[in-house]
Amino acid sequence: MRTFEQNIFIDRPRLEVYNHIAEPINMIGLQPYLTTIDILKEQRNAEGLVLRPFYTVETIRWLGLPVRRNRIYWVIHLTKPHSELEFHVYRNSNTEIVLDFLIQESEEGRTHLTQRFRFEKVGRLQGNRVFNQAVKTQRAFLTNLKVRLEKS
Repeated sequence: MRTFEQNIFIDRPRLEVYNHIAEPINMIGLQPYLTTIDILKEQRNAEGLVLRPFYTVETIRWLGLPVRRNRIYWVIHLTKPHSELEFHVYRNSNTEIVLDFLIQESEEGRTHLTQRFRFEKVGRLQGNRVFNQAVKTQRAFLTNLKVRLEKS
């Protein structure tokens, strides 16, 4: 199982960062290539944990023309409200990625956001491509999140 971790500091309160990440609709503009989002009904699992499922479509373009569309199923798990949450991402039948977010307040009043990636299930032939794409996509996600929240 491959993993990697990324960190970023955002000049906004921890609760504001958490609430923004915890809402599926806010993925628009944060996730590169995301063109469509379909939010499903919020649920609770057997342990009472809040789950927020949704579908997205990412569109890969070449010379401005769409060449591939991928439908992706996501479930946000609100594991520890206001400090931790998980995104479970199912790209197809042989890819499952878990993103753990740890959100902490720093001494300067900034938010320290740590994101850990776990590749739970990835096909052998796709492994390196999926890993490299995930690193680039999540760097863009964190950068876009920082810019969006610090502008508000």
